[in-house]
Amino acid sequence: MNKLSLKIITIDKIAFEGEAIAVTVPAKDGLITVYANHTPLISVLSSGVISVKKENEEKTDFKISEGVLEVRQGSNVLVLTDKAEVLIKAS
Repeated sequence: MNKLSLKIITIDKIAFEGEAIAVTVPAKDGLITVYANHTPLISVLSSGVISVKKENEEKTDFKISEGVLEVRQGSNVLVLTDKAEVLIKAS
């Protein structure tokens, strides 16, 4: 299965950096789920929960403040936000 490269960056730390199968983010107009080879885009994010799905169905959720999502060519995804806290690590 194709993977994307994801970074969740806050003002003072990198909350997550690694590969993922998919990431779901709270955009202003609703949830967006990004997979590998997604069309490039930039979106404003609302406060809410980001769900990162990794291999073997492992999932990590982050509570975030408002921010910005950038999906770049080559399956690179960047989330910039003031705060990001790990909520759940589940398999």
